[in-house]
Formats: sequence, structure tokens, C-alpha cells
Amino acid sequence: MIENIQLFSDFTTEEQKKISSLIIVQQYHDSRTVYASGEPSENLFIIQKGAVSITHELDRDMVTIANLEQGYFFGESGILNNKQIHQSEARASKDDTVILKLSKNNFEKLKIDSPEIALKILEKIASVLSERLTEDTTRIAIISAISDLINMPEHLNNIDSLASEILAITVRAIPSAGAFLGIYKKENSDQLDIIASIGLSPKHIPKTFAASSDAYMHKLRTEDGSIRISSSAYAMSEKSFYAKRNLLAKSIKVEEKNIGVLALADKARGEFSSNNVLMLSIISGQISFALEEARLREEKIGQEELKREYVGI
Repeated sequence: MIENIQLFSDFTTEEQKKISSLIIVQQYHDSRTVYASGEPSENLFIIQKGAVSITHELDRDMVTIANLEQGYFFGESGILNNKQIHQSEARASKDDTVILKLSKNNFEKLKIDSPEIALKILEKIASVLSERLTEDTTRIAIISAISDLINMPEHLNNIDSLASEILAITVRAIPSAGAFLGIYKKENSDQLDIIASIGLSPKHIPKTFAASSDAYMHKLRTEDGSIRISSSAYAMSEKSFYAKRNLLAKSIKVEEKNIGVLALADKARGEFSSNNVLMLSIISGQISFALEEARLREEKIGQEELKREYVGI
């Protein structure tokens, strides 16, 4: 039952059997609550199959703070500390999600009956949490860098420069072989202007193209807020610039209006993770108003130049 779970991969068969005897298996449909904010935290949860989203209420809005996939564990404070309370809410985000649950009571039994196994679990949890802390620190640094960037007035006066800086920071946060940032034309919302790109030449992607000409970009603009596609999912006939690459893309929105796209394509470094999806979502949310402000300023400057040239004012 747990032999394929990374948390227990270094344990012997006998140790795994001992742990399995203390674990409860629970199945969840999509959107079913695993635990709610304010409930006692008394279990370690491990995703055997499916996915879970963790949300937190912020200023009366529910904000997704993590999207967890198969093999991920969470709720560890429930077995590490006494009288803990969940500060967030966890829900299954896929049908037929299967979660393994190790209660604090059963973990305490394990500490008495097999202290060496309990210690190995604690050491493994500590190791993984250390790695996650490094990831969180990186995420905070990236968010801070973008915040500093978009709060500099000089960047808002040049949308191309702003977009290039944003894309450079994004690729540092989510290493990718190719990336682009595009803005939809105001006079024709189907036309996408590529205002910044990395690792992509004009032969890969034109400076301007119709979103409707590409099935995935069209779906992103009209239906979905984000897209994550494995390189193996493309049909043989597809000729788009990112065909045969792993793709991660997110709509850039201002007050529910879709103004652009931030997309990453990576052929060599594996599939994008749920943490990458969350990071791109955070970045796109941060940059949306700055890009819109930069575009408005650019339009205003253009109008003033036309007045000076043709009207003489």
C-alpha cells in the first residue's frame, strides 16, 4: 500500500507493513473536504492517488496556497505537536482521490512499539520540510523581485522593458527552455502581440498571431485560466512552436478581463509541477495591473506624439 510513497521509500518491507497496519485509507470525490479551517489537526495525510488543493481565507476571499499531487504529504503538524488547529482548508481537486491517514494516536502507538520506525518517519518528514522551506524561500524572493520591479515608475513607462524584466524573473523562478509574454490588441482581442520572449526566434513564434489559429491559445483565452500539457499529449500533426514540449501557460487578467498570456515551454527538463502552476498563477496576478497601466501610458504617449506631429500642439 505504501511501497510507492516517497515518504516511506527507504523503509524495509517489514517496516512498511508495520506502518500500513496503522494507516486508514479514505477516498474522496472532487471538491470533497479533507479538513476545514478551525478543525483539530490530528492526522498526517499522504496522497496515494489524485490531488488536493489547500486554500486559506484572506480578506474574505479564498486563496489557493498549494496544489498537491500524488505522493505529497501534508498536515504533519498534527502528529508532531499537541493541540494543533488547521489554519487552512484542504479539498480533493480530482475525482477518486485516495488519501492515506496516519492519526496522532496511531503514531504514538508506533513510538512505543517501534520507536526506530517512528524516528525514521520523523527524520524523513524533517528532510522533506527542509526542501520545501528552500522552495518557499525562493518563491518569496521571486514575488519580492517582481513587486520591486512593478513599483518602479520608470518601468511603467516602457511596456517592452517591463515585459522583458518580468519574463526574465519568471524563467528564473520556473526554469524553461522557451517563454513568451503576449498582450491582446485592444482593437482586436483575438490578436496576440508578443512583447517579450526568451529562447524563441521569429521562426518559432511570430511577433503577432491570432489566438484562434492555435487550439491551446484559443482555449486559454476563451475557456481556461491556465493550461499545463505534457509533451506526449500533442497530436503528431500539430505544428505550434511548443509542439512536443511541456507547456505551462496562464491568462493575465484585470478585473476578469483577459488582457494577455504568460507561457513557458520546456522540452528538456521534464513536466511542469503543481508548484510551478501555483508560482505562475502568483506571478500573473502580480503583473496584470502593471502591464495594463504600462499599456495605457504607452497609448497616451503615442497619442501625444500624434498631436504634436499632425496638430502642432
